[in-house]
Amino acid sequence: MKHETSMTDAERSAFIDQCPMANCTHSLIEHFSAMDNAVPDLPDDPSQGAVAAGNLLAFAEGVSRQNKDDVIDSLLFATLVANKAFNPEKQSEQWYQQYNKVLTTLGWFSTNWRYSRYYSTHRRFSMEQAGLEIISSAIAAAALPGPASVAMLKVAGDAVAALKAQEKPLRIFERQTKTHRGANFRIGACTESSDGTVNLAMGAVNFSTDSAVTNVLFWEWNSAEVQAFRGENHLVLNTRVYAALRTQIQQRLNKSASAAIEEFQI
Repeated sequence: MKHETSMTDAERSAFIDQCPMANCTHSLIEHFSAMDNAVPDLPDDPSQGAVAAGNLLAFAEGVSRQNKDDVIDSLLFATLVANKAFNPEKQSEQWYQQYNKVLTTLGWFSTNWRYSRYYSTHRRFSMEQAGLEIISSAIAAAALPGPASVAMLKVAGDAVAALKAQEKPLRIFERQTKTHRGANFRIGACTESSDGTVNLAMGAVNFSTDSAVTNVLFWEWNSAEVQAFRGENHLVLNTRVYAALRTQIQQRLNKSASAAIEEFQI
């Protein structure tokens, strides 16, 4: 198989058809907000957060509806394919290699993927803190214009805070990220430039512990009790490539999950 960046649209399409996918539930995708669900007349294009399998995504104001859908669908598809291929608890590095391979095939260009052991500078820390620290590093490494970096940092923090207050999305996130004795998740922040370029900064965490995990993000751990790995990435979406694959991706996802989507402002 060719390197993913040099594949033709036909080769990408064939790859998508041939990818086995893990099962997912009806409610796997859930958009959420820190605001009350009953708030009427929300703007057409609010900043928002979304849970899609083990991906917690935050969208800055100005990302189009179509690009939001494409980001969510592509990351969900990559997650389900990686979940089928590898056990994230025992094969975390291979899992991320497959996840990134799928994203590249779908039109995402990665500029600086890094994966290594994570060591907290604090004796006690939460995975919320670890995830935000890693995505902050990914945003800094992306060297985007100042306003875009600020927007990414803000919506990432807002999305994590909103998730804590939202029972249903949090329950979905917990169910989809927990492994037997640990968890595997990603926090992503997305912006769209004035020329339509879609940038995604991502911080990934995979951790294991001898203790039962009851709360993935908001439980405080002793650093000596946890073995953690970190991944960080900056990705740019080739919207032309993805547009040619969009219907096929939606069809593959619809066979596995007809998810009810609810949208709220954060």
